[in-house]
Amino acid sequence: MRVNLLLVADLMLFFLFPLAFWEVSREVIGEYPAMLLSTLPGILYSLYRFNQNGRLNYTGIFVLTNLFAGLLVDLLSGSALQLLWNNVLYSAGLFLIYAASLAAGKPLHLYFTLDLMEMRGHERSITKELFFEKKTFKLFKLITFAYCMNEALYMLCLTHWIKHYGVEAYRLDIVLDKSLEIILSGASLIVFFFIYQTVDQVSPVKKLTVVKASRKLLSLSGSWISFYLEQAYFYFSHHRR
Repeated sequence: MRVNLLLVADLMLFFLFPLAFWEVSREVIGEYPAMLLSTLPGILYSLYRFNQNGRLNYTGIFVLTNLFAGLLVDLLSGSALQLLWNNVLYSAGLFLIYAASLAAGKPLHLYFTLDLMEMRGHERSITKELFFEKKTFKLFKLITFAYCMNEALYMLCLTHWIKHYGVEAYRLDIVLDKSLEIILSGASLIVFFFIYQTVDQVSPVKKLTVVKASRKLLSLSGSWISFYLEQAYFYFSHHRR
């Protein structure tokens, strides 16, 4: 139940509130201040979630870096229109990060999932060894490649909208950004199902070592599915907000 409430909070603070606040306040306080203030609840919520988690793992570092880098870029933009263009540039930077992780043979999604497994009590060293199995590793490369395509699509759409609609593209930016995040979270969950099936088919020697833990901790229960989906969405919600 708590996980479902967290997912609702994510959607409200990273999607509904920014969109509603922008529409209501832009005429009163100006477009640029409205953009900045619309992200404030999400920033505070992110810091609270990180403090509650209390783990400075790969995902935590990535989330914090994105959070403060995005905030700095927004504050230095100076205008609403420049903030939108900076979102495009920031997305280009994320594209390069994901692409670099693929080129280096260390897809980011692998470490994201590894952190989640560890949070659920899974032995990190054993899980990491399984994740680098050939079939499983290909799936991590696939979903990380999807991250790259997500950033490319975002850049193309937002660039087109800014040229045609100017500052009015902000509402489309919010809708597109959150829609892509939901889709990628769902895709990430689907890939996890395949990863689970692949991990379950490891060699008999390794299965003897991890079978007891993996059967228990990789159980695809409803609570685990909700947990993974919420964490994936929360992770994606820090890309540009």
